Amino acid sequence: MPESPDAASSTAADPRAGTATGAELTALRARIAALEAENANLAADGARGPGGPASPGGPDGAPATDTAAPEASTRRRRQRWRAPLSALCIVLATILVPVSIVAAWTRAELVDQESFVQTLGPLAADPHVQGVVIERSMLAIDGAIDIDGLTDSAFDGIVELGLPPRATQAIELLRAPAASGVRNLIENGVTEVVESDAFVAIWERALRASHSALLATVSGDTDGIVVVSPTGEVGIQLEPIVREIRDRLVAQGVGLASIIPTVDHTIVIAQSDALVTVNIAYALAVALGRWLPLLTLAVFGLGIALARRRSTALIGSGVGIALGSGVLLVAFSIASSVLALSAGELGVPAVALTSIFTQLVAAMRATATIVAVLGVLLAVFAWCAGPSRPAVRLRTVLGSLNAGARGALARHGLNTGATGSWLWRQRVLVRVVILVLGVAWLLALRPLTGGDLALVLLLGLAVWWLAELAQRRPDERPVGVEEPAPAAAAAAGPTV
Repeated sequence: MPESPDAASSTAADPRAGTATGAELTALRARIAALEAENANLAADGARGPGGPASPGGPDGAPATDTAAPEASTRRRRQRWRAPLSALCIVLATILVPVSIVAAWTRAELVDQESFVQTLGPLAADPHVQGVVIERSMLAIDGAIDIDGLTDSAFDGIVELGLPPRATQAIELLRAPAASGVRNLIENGVTEVVESDAFVAIWERALRASHSALLATVSGDTDGIVVVSPTGEVGIQLEPIVREIRDRLVAQGVGLASIIPTVDHTIVIAQSDALVTVNIAYALAVALGRWLPLLTLAVFGLGIALARRRSTALIGSGVGIALGSGVLLVAFSIASSVLALSAGELGVPAVALTSIFTQLVAAMRATATIVAVLGVLLAVFAWCAGPSRPAVRLRTVLGSLNAGARGALARHGLNTGATGSWLWRQRVLVRVVILVLGVAWLLALRPLTGGDLALVLLLGLAVWWLAELAQRRPDERPVGVEEPAPAAAAAAGPTV
C-alpha cells in the first residue's frame, strides 16, 4: 500500500525516524530473550503439572490419538534420573574439594624440595620457635653433660694441689658460680647461634638434608628432622640442630662445647593415637595428589552436563566449591585451637605450637581462600546468566549501560575497529583468559591478605568491563557510517 504524502513528508523531514538505536536494539533483544525463556518455562511447567494445557481431543471430546504427548511423557520419565544424579555428582565433588586441596599440597611438599623448604624454612626466624629450640637444646645438653660434676672434678684437682687453707676456702666458694658460669656460657652461645642469621642457614640445610621428613608422617621414618613415632607422636629432632650448634660454638672459641655429645631428643609438637590411622589416609592422598583435583573438576563438570537446567547446576557447583573450601578453613581454625589447648600436655608453649601450625597450613589456607572466592564468583555469574526475571532485568540494564557507554566513546572518536569486532567474536575466550590470569595472580601472591584479594578482584572486574566497552558489536552502528535514507531502503526491498 503506498505511503500517504504526510507520512512521506514526515519520513523525509526526519530521515532517522523508525530506526532504532543500538541501545534500543540491545534492550529489545534482551526483552525478547527473556520472554522466550519465560514462555519455555511456562510451557515446561504446564506439561509437567496436572493443571497444564489439556490435550487436544476429537470431535466427540475423546482424547486425540496423537502419539506426540505420550512420547514426550515417556521421554520425561526416562530423563528423571538426570536431576538426582546431577545433584549427587555436585555433592560428591563438594566433599572432594577440601580433600583435593590437602592432597595437592601434600604431593607438592613431598615432590618439590623448594616448596618444602619455603613452608618450614620461615620457622627458623620465628622468636617463639627459637625460644623452644633454645630451651630444649639446653635441656638436652644438660642431660648429656654433667656440668656440675665436671666443675667439681676440676676444683677437686685444684684442691689436691695442697694449696693453703685460705686459698682452698676461696676456691670452694667458687664451685657453684663456676658451674653456673659454664652453663650460662653455653646457653649464651646457643642463644646467639639460634637467634643469628646463621641459624636460618642451619635450619634450611637440615630441611634439605631431610626432605623426606613429611614422608615420615606416612612411613614412620626417623631419619629426618620432623618425625612420627609408631605411637602417633609428631616431633622435631634436635640431633642435627645440636650438632650444628656444637660446631658453631667450637668455631667461636667455646672450648667446652667440644664435649657436647650427640643427643637423641625430640620436641613433641603433637600426639594422637589417631595419627597412626591418619597415615593411611595421607598415603592415599599423596597417591591421588596429582589426579584428585582433576577428578573433582571432572565430577563437577559431569554434574553440570547431566543437569536439566545448566544455570541451576552452575550455581550449585559454585556454592559447593565455596562450601568445601570454607569447611577446610573452619577445620584449620578448629585444629589450631585444639593444638593450643594441648600445648600443656606436650610441654610446648601454645604460641610456638600455633606458629608452627599456622606456617604449616599457610599455603593450603591461601589456596582454600582463593578457591572459595572463585566458587562465590561462579555462583554469582551463573545466577546473572540465568533465566530468572531479576537476572534478565540486570542483564538488560547492564547491556543498555554498556551500549550507551560504547556509543558515547564512539561519538568522541574512540572506535576500536577490527580489534573490537574480534573482541566481540572471541568474548568467551577473553573472559576465560581474564579469569585464568586472575587465578594465577592470586596463587602468586600467597600467602594472601584481604587487600590482595580485593585488589585482584577489582582489577579483574575493571579489565573485564574495559573489554566489554572495547567490543564492536554488529547491532551497533559504528561512527562515520551513515544510515541509508528511507527512499534507498525502500528501493532495496524489505529486510528479513
